[in-house]
Amino acid sequence: MEYRLIKENEIDTVIKLVDRVAKEYVFLDFETEGISNFNLVNTEDFYLNKYNFTYVCLDDNKIIGMISLTNKNHLSLLFVDKKYHGKGIGKKLVEIIDNLVLDEIEVNASIYAKDFYEHIGFSLNGKLEKKDGILYYPMVKKRSVEKRFNNYDEVVEFINSQKDRVYSLDNFKKYMEDLGNPQLILDCVHIGGTNGKGSTTNYIKEVLKQAGYKVATFTSPALYSRLDIIRINDQFVDEETMVNYANRYVDLWLKYEISMFEIEVFIAIMYFIDQKVDLALFEVGLGGLLDATNIIMPKLAINTNIGLDHVDYLGHDYQSIALNKAGIVKEGVDYLTGETKQECLKVFEEVCKKHHSKLLTLQPITNIIDGNNVSYHYRNYDIILDTPALYQIYNSALALEALLYLKLQQVITFSDDDLLQGMYNARWAGRFEIVNIQPLIIIDGAHNKEGIDAFYECAKKYDKIKIIFSALRDKDYKHMIEKLFLLTDDITICEFEHVRASDAKTLANGFNVKIQPDFKVALDDAFNHDGTVFVTGSLYFISKVREYIVKDF
Repeated sequence: MEYRLIKENEIDTVIKLVDRVAKEYVFLDFETEGISNFNLVNTEDFYLNKYNFTYVCLDDNKIIGMISLTNKNHLSLLFVDKKYHGKGIGKKLVEIIDNLVLDEIEVNASIYAKDFYEHIGFSLNGKLEKKDGILYYPMVKKRSVEKRFNNYDEVVEFINSQKDRVYSLDNFKKYMEDLGNPQLILDCVHIGGTNGKGSTTNYIKEVLKQAGYKVATFTSPALYSRLDIIRINDQFVDEETMVNYANRYVDLWLKYEISMFEIEVFIAIMYFIDQKVDLALFEVGLGGLLDATNIIMPKLAINTNIGLDHVDYLGHDYQSIALNKAGIVKEGVDYLTGETKQECLKVFEEVCKKHHSKLLTLQPITNIIDGNNVSYHYRNYDIILDTPALYQIYNSALALEALLYLKLQQVITFSDDDLLQGMYNARWAGRFEIVNIQPLIIIDGAHNKEGIDAFYECAKKYDKIKIIFSALRDKDYKHMIEKLFLLTDDITICEFEHVRASDAKTLANGFNVKIQPDFKVALDDAFNHDGTVFVTGSLYFISKVREYIVKDF
């Protein structure tokens, strides 16, 4: 037997199955009014509602059973072909949706089905009722969830204690399959690449927010707190929600040995479904092929660019890294990239051909104007961004191209005004972000070779520059510091707390720089600087710097 989510081309078959079985058993106790009202539910519109979870059971590719869950916890429909009664199919279907429900499951059981529900753990929640010609018993299946976690701090401690498995999806895939692959319900966009993933995600999100959509984002690493990686219209997931999911699913996480990042991806998926978002934007954590976010099925896959980053995991040349990043391409899912290196594009072309997907690239960007608000012309649009960062031109153009594609595919819609205003509204914390005016302090998470090169092009127009820098030990920090020396010789190397962080002496070795391990001391001193202060390097470093400065900004 195969159990999975219904496909659109199977709706008519399911409608006929439900109608046939209902006539054989359920309708015997219904009045004419009740039959009519039931038939109003068993329609194509019901099954096309993506947040009505409908699973089917197939035997030799033939649908022989179905179940639908609505309103988070209401079992609306459960029907199994007469020939397959007594084979445990109904029980298995209930188990699948049970995995998706945080608390109790409710059902209005027909007279015929009452004994079945009692047998699998449901109990009466009232007397026999009649409404709109339909006779039913209100029943409920309660769940006793052990309260393993009392607060969010305990959840974070648990997540941090789990395996930091970087490169294997086997456990997570099995876990999601056994839960019925609920992630397939979401309308998603998948965004990978070396640099600019968060910014591209942010530009797409802002335009859709402007157009009135409920947009979810999953981004990493966290900048404000651990909660900020999971957002809906910029609102972080709350601590109580995280605690509830942890208490509900912790035993399954341990059973399947789910890694720390996989746990967060899973929570994001379930939370987005629960909140019925219009579109979910998932930023790749590392690479693509075996990243935890690759569990989703997107409407479009995006690659920003390819850089020589995370070489120990992804490969030591552009082609190898490109192949890994292109691992998010799925059958029939088109792939949009801002990359221009021919060796990478050749890899993308081969991957897309294999998956019957189209490779999409950017159109020419013209009339670029540098300034406090950079601007450019793309297709028929004159875009103005509320940032002095030139590199955001390419991230925003990629977002624009993605938006136009999704509009053409009728996934979304928006006006030209929505597009222009959304692009201008977009601000991404930690990316050439002004966090103080006097003196001018700008923070930028230029955390690798390509990132620092892009940062340099933006920073070189400023005078009297002072730089505070720190990085992870597995980055090309020598190239990064050499690039920074082209801007100024006033460079201070600091430290920050992270398992992969480098110490200041190692970073500074061979360079005529100042060493101040305590970044707070360096920042306090920088407030006396007569000029521009840049704080750059690791995103983890930037998050700690931002927290220290912005609290009083």
